[in-house]
Amino acid sequence: MIFGISLKDIFAFIGATVPVLAFLKLLFDVIPKLNSFRSYVYRSIAGCLKHRALEKRAIASNIEEVVNNSVSYLQKELPVGWISKAKIDWVHEETPDELEEEELILRIRPFDDQDQNLINGIYYFFKKAMFRGIKEVVPHLPRKAAVLQLSRRTISKGHPYALSDFERRYLDTAIEVDEEIAYYLGHYSTMDSRGYFTGVYIREVADLAKRVRYSPLRSQIVDELREIVNHIASFINEYPNSPDELWDRKSEISSYGFLLVAQPMPWRRVDTYVNKALYHANNDIERLYVLGADQEKSFVRKVIVAIAKRTEYSLLEVFEQNKDYRGESGGICAIFDLSAATRETDQEVAKFFDQ
Repeated sequence: MIFGISLKDIFAFIGATVPVLAFLKLLFDVIPKLNSFRSYVYRSIAGCLKHRALEKRAIASNIEEVVNNSVSYLQKELPVGWISKAKIDWVHEETPDELEEEELILRIRPFDDQDQNLINGIYYFFKKAMFRGIKEVVPHLPRKAAVLQLSRRTISKGHPYALSDFERRYLDTAIEVDEEIAYYLGHYSTMDSRGYFTGVYIREVADLAKRVRYSPLRSQIVDELREIVNHIASFINEYPNSPDELWDRKSEISSYGFLLVAQPMPWRRVDTYVNKALYHANNDIERLYVLGADQEKSFVRKVIVAIAKRTEYSLLEVFEQNKDYRGESGGICAIFDLSAATRETDQEVAKFFDQ
């Protein structure tokens, strides 16, 4: 074995290239000026042999399967259609690839270190999958920081031994290139630890991008995203004593509010949350995010059904989250919209709670 390639493969390669090399040698002998080209040809052949060896090792290590298995848990947490099975093309040289493709195809240069192949695969997966269809609208820094945050969380969750390597290769490098990204990385990490990142922030970014895509307001999206980040961060920092003005946010472009469902008490019934939802609706808060905990699932379900039936809000989706708003494992998020068409609430609720 040489570079991980069998002798059979090497002989087959040599057999195919001997006539070409003989012809090139004749040209090199006749035309001395082609000597530099000769060096280039020999380097390219050696590079191809090494690339093929690295490619075979990456395939043998099932990097593609490991990457797909590592990110699959986010399928229910991110917007529909963002997470799907990816195919890895091990390429000789990486090229910028922002093309929208129906199938997720990751074009990655293989390395001898399989841990590096793994973290590259996870990073490039999220780079390709996140904000599908709206990449060009979402500003570069908030978008890249979101990719880094979910890559970091995924590696920490399934491959903690590779986390420090990922942070050194990707986070440190990103901050060296532009220190402003550290602002997003810090706040994204805090939001993610309390269930606000995928549940509230990512949805707001996606909705905002669609709203302003063909609008003069598109020029304001950078400032608007920063205001949303600051608002959510302030709400988290103040909780559980968040003042009334932090429970929703309204601007020229977007508006949203929070409803945190807690364990039922004598003074905390379903009606309590319906009244809060009515308050948000009367204030024209477009989207309402109902956040709950997995261990209180039955009560959260009652609140969601009641809001859908007794207010003007329409239920868009219900999904599980990595963390609840207290920072405990297992959260629930329901998104309501004031202007969306009425949907079959019972069916949507049953699809989540009865699975």
